[in-house]
Amino acid sequence: MFFYYGNSKIEVTMKIAKNRHMMILHTLINTEGPVTAATLAHLSRASLRSIKNDVVELNDSLRKQDGVEIVSLKAKGYQLKVLDENAFQELSTYVNALYAMFHNRSIETVNRRLYILQRLMVDEYVKIDELAEELYLSRSSLSKDFSWAVSFLESYHLKVLPELGKGYHVSGLEQDLRAAMVELRCSQYHEFKPLYPYQAFDDLFKYEGINHYQELRQAFLSVLRGSRITVSDIAAKKISSHLCLMKNRILEGKSVYIEEEIAEEIRNTYDYEIARQIFDDETIKAYVQPEEIEIINLARLLLINRDIDLRRNGIEDLPIRLVHENLLLFNEIIAELKGAVIGTKIHDTDFFKIYSRDFESLQMQLFLRHRYDHTSKIRFITYLEGEEDLLSPVPLEMARVMIHHLQERFKEPIRDAIVMSYAALYERLFKKITYAYHKYRLAVTSTHGLVYSQNLSENLQELFGPYIEKIDVFNLYEMRKIDFSDYDALLHAGPLEYYAYPLKLVHLRELDYQDRNWRMFNELFRYGYDRQRLEEIKKITHVYDGSNIDDLPHFIEALSYRYGADHIKQKTIVEKYAYFSNIIDHYYSRHGMIVFLVPYELTGREFIDLYLPAHSLYHEQSVEIKAVILACFNDDLTLSELKVSDHILRYIIQVSNVLPRLIENKNDTLDMIFDKVVERSFTKQN
Repeated sequence: MFFYYGNSKIEVTMKIAKNRHMMILHTLINTEGPVTAATLAHLSRASLRSIKNDVVELNDSLRKQDGVEIVSLKAKGYQLKVLDENAFQELSTYVNALYAMFHNRSIETVNRRLYILQRLMVDEYVKIDELAEELYLSRSSLSKDFSWAVSFLESYHLKVLPELGKGYHVSGLEQDLRAAMVELRCSQYHEFKPLYPYQAFDDLFKYEGINHYQELRQAFLSVLRGSRITVSDIAAKKISSHLCLMKNRILEGKSVYIEEEIAEEIRNTYDYEIARQIFDDETIKAYVQPEEIEIINLARLLLINRDIDLRRNGIEDLPIRLVHENLLLFNEIIAELKGAVIGTKIHDTDFFKIYSRDFESLQMQLFLRHRYDHTSKIRFITYLEGEEDLLSPVPLEMARVMIHHLQERFKEPIRDAIVMSYAALYERLFKKITYAYHKYRLAVTSTHGLVYSQNLSENLQELFGPYIEKIDVFNLYEMRKIDFSDYDALLHAGPLEYYAYPLKLVHLRELDYQDRNWRMFNELFRYGYDRQRLEEIKKITHVYDGSNIDDLPHFIEALSYRYGADHIKQKTIVEKYAYFSNIIDHYYSRHGMIVFLVPYELTGREFIDLYLPAHSLYHEQSVEIKAVILACFNDDLTLSELKVSDHILRYIIQVSNVLPRLIENKNDTLDMIFDKVVERSFTKQN
């Protein structure tokens, strides 16, 4: 595994093959102070004995790094001892990168699947018995990984066909074969190094044993930077890998096939001009001199990998007819979403109009991929996993529904990483929604006189303007004449004995100090937030500790009988869970929560039900599930009410130690959560 710091290349010599080892090192690296063996055992799903053996094994590997070791501190636990800071930084980068890819999946399983796929992509025929022998597995043990590999290739529109006596071989269009090969070139992700390297696959990207990737990538990027095309970093790496692969595929007589109508369409794009410039570069020309169809294919790769921002760059250099088609489709889908998705009212807001061009940009990228490629392609491995942990349940659900409508139009699955950008954009819109607030009508007075009081009131207005409906200044004599029903609170300076009025009294001193601002918020403005939705949430929230959950699909099916309004809707609940899981997983991987928002039309009632497993339950046999949460919110909620519901649910998911508190005292804990939620709102404004 290699990493780059500036111009220097650093090699991490150790190779982590077990998730337990990764988890132990990740925890020790990212924790201040010692960590107990019991904690490590819980996090890595191991016994104390296994942890002790793992530490010995890890230290044997760490000695090769010559600068880091794990030490045991009596009665405290384990801690990393850093002898060389550079070695520690190398190790930290490696482990954190590995954790980003494998925190919710098995390192061993992913590497087995990679080996199977690489064999299928290189060898004319592959026998399962040979694979099982090479990977030291039984045929039955290998069957699940082989089936997954077949599904992966099918997502690239490739077929895995058996031939009697010979084994399995892969069939499909050359451009789809190359796309799968490039995706399996996992060095694009953190310079990933396989546990089971297959040299014949690696040689596909070399010519006469020499890897030309770096020089081709630099030449490609040099041309790209001079153009008006922008692609993502990972896309730039993949296109560079396509250039490397092209040489050997052409020499083998392999050629891409693009229908003439589509080919002519691509020839008329700006991307085709840039593709010609790329192949005219001296470095790339020295490596490969392709036929016209390869130039068209490179232009296609540029088109489907465009990073598009219509709000910033407009439609410059994009095919105008396709931009128009995409806009019509976008407007149709937004019309379909109104009344058909939770939070639909957000599409009628002024701030949605501002951000609608961003949604259109995301759809444009998918539109181009659908037209010139496939949106169904599974990403074998990615460092984008875990982003769902930063997002709220409702924005994630809105993204799922929008992608569902696109899938219906495209007639193919959408498995692109852009899906998470949809959720992040909805999250951005939710931040624009304000909580329902009863603004205060304030009276200000002081024994120091009107000038002093007026300055205090102006300061209040500057600091707490969003919370104030009106603010009037009076001297003490005038206070005797006002109608107290016109005000909610009296802010005063001076001795308390001067004030005996039927109003909430808050002592006012000079502000602009953070602690005093907080005091004013806590004593007065906090109570202006509308707590009606909170009280409703208290009634619909239930915690079921010690729930018997053997496996998730059967548990969801069982719950469908509790929530579904009739037999058809019960079946639909199960189908929606499975369907939407394939768009965005319902699992919050960093927090161990399954969160499924059930459509209100299927239940006819609101609920937030938390099921805590009676015994250990794991997501995809790799990471523990701490709770399964099913929630349903009324479609008629105002946006403010929906935001309160969403953010309370988000707090439960993302903040540790909330579940035990909910079990102990549900209402007090929800009061605490609501206070924390509105405090965050205040903090962002101040």
